[in-house]
Amino acid sequence: MARPPPQLEYQADPIRATLKLFGKKWTLLIVRDIAFLKFQRFGQILANNPGLTPRVLSRRLEQMASEGLLKKVRDSEGGPRYFLTPMGEDAVYILLAMLRFGIRHYLGKQTAREEEKVLSELRYDLPKTDWNY
Repeated sequence: MARPPPQLEYQADPIRATLKLFGKKWTLLIVRDIAFLKFQRFGQILANNPGLTPRVLSRRLEQMASEGLLKKVRDSEGGPRYFLTPMGEDAVYILLAMLRFGIRHYLGKQTAREEEKVLSELRYDLPKTDWNY
């Protein structure tokens, strides 16, 4: 029996395109640090992610900026700070979905209650869009 043709063209598959962008190692954790922890500095992000090397972080920040996820801004002291662009802010929805999934399916009940408390204390002002979630 022949397989049915794919329903979405390979190049037009939005899930595939999103995975290509966010499937790169460290990307979502960097977005998490900037969005939820309000980290803006290279050293803050590096210290919060054991196993992440300075070289890899430097490359990922450059790639994320060129992909339109981050904006690199030099402060008055000449040091770089990193901020999410509107595209990067849209990734917060992905993180929230992953957080909810992880709490529901991977944490014990006691830990889940503690995590739900932490989750309720997280503050991130979601960008205003015409999307309905």
